[in-house]
Amino acid sequence: MQIKLLRTFSTILTLIIVFSVCTGLKSVFSEERLQEFSLTKTDEVKKKWNLKAESADLSGDPIIKLYGVDLSIFEEQKVTTCLSGEQGHINKKTEDIHLEKNVIGKKQDGTEIKTAYIDWIAKTETFDTNANVLITRKNIILTGRGLKADTEFKIMYIKQFPVMEIIGEVAK
Repeated sequence: MQIKLLRTFSTILTLIIVFSVCTGLKSVFSEERLQEFSLTKTDEVKKKWNLKAESADLSGDPIIKLYGVDLSIFEEQKVTTCLSGEQGHINKKTEDIHLEKNVIGKKQDGTEIKTAYIDWIAKTETFDTNANVLITRKNIILTGRGLKADTEFKIMYIKQFPVMEIIGEVAK
């Protein structure tokens, strides 16, 4: 009887120690979450872009995970394009930004871009995605698969299956 109690106690003690060690290791490798994360890229004194997130997970690697993301692109010190996504990340080394989940981009002229994800490539200062896209501008609807675009979405290239629909006014 005493041997059974001793074994049970020993087993419980071992489980407690293992659990404590595993929990300690988990906290060593866990990420730090920041609320209201913001980062601005400048070129000398001019703003290039501003990135805001409701929260961000920091870790030892070069990737910062973002949640509730807004990206504003500047030209001549004015915001020309705003993009938002539910999630994303930024690579601290390359400064490439990835937005995903219900990505919506809006330009000052009213152009709107919707896609599942989009990447900001810092080296070329372009946007890129291979997901389906929907672009609306005044009376034009453009759809397709994949997109390459300049900073201001002035020059856009639909990679596959581009379809343009022009909506005219109904004659009375």
